[in-house]
Amino acid sequence: MPKYVHDIQKKQHKERAQPQERKRLGLLQKKKDYKLRAKDYHDKQERLRILREKAANRNPDEYYHSMTSRKTDSRGVLVTDRESSESISVDEAKLLKTQDVNYIKTKRLNEMKQIEKLMDGTSNNSNAITFGSEGKHTVFLDDREEFEEFDVAKHFNTDKRLVDRKENRLTLEQLETLDRPEQAPEIAKKMNNKKLKKLKLIKQKLERVQQLERIEQKMDAQRELMKKGSKKKVVNKDGKVSFKWKQQRKR
Repeated sequence: MPKYVHDIQKKQHKERAQPQERKRLGLLQKKKDYKLRAKDYHDKQERLRILREKAANRNPDEYYHSMTSRKTDSRGVLVTDRESSESISVDEAKLLKTQDVNYIKTKRLNEMKQIEKLMDGTSNNSNAITFGSEGKHTVFLDDREEFEEFDVAKHFNTDKRLVDRKENRLTLEQLETLDRPEQAPEIAKKMNNKKLKKLKLIKQKLERVQQLERIEQKMDAQRELMKKGSKKKVVNKDGKVSFKWKQQRKR
């Protein structure tokens, strides 16, 4: 038999907020917060009581072998070594450093290849930069008559004033698309802007290569220091630290 319950809105019991005159003291502590804080306090007090009881009932003549094998710091905290599962041998550490060096070396070689593509113009990008190359364009003709009638501008389909340009040489069709002759300097400006962007990109990649080289040298030095052998620490006048190994006869 169903229960007949009045479906009415029940009163909402809200916790009181912090009074306006006590707002400077911070948030008002609610009962659930107080219960958590009180439980934590009593748990700590109970643990301290048990420790005090153990210390009071301790036998002053008791002895454990671990008392000589273990040590504490100045605050009385026990100092322990890392677990054997977390520690690695020297050979394993050298292997990890070798893998890191190989990764850095691979990234450096990739950056160098990209720089070579940008500088040599071997990339698929038509805006690749060439720095004053001495390359020549040789045209082979069949006979003397064709040689005398040969027109360079007609052969390259460009204007006579642009024949000497080795890069960004506009064709006649591209020149005809210009609405006014005054737009030619704007095209040249755009080309220069593209070249400037390429130069900035090359500069960034060169700085990246130098940074990777320094990291690679430091990691190589760390790996060499882990090897066996007599070595001496040398500090120059600039404060730069280096190591000098004792010469050993190679068999």
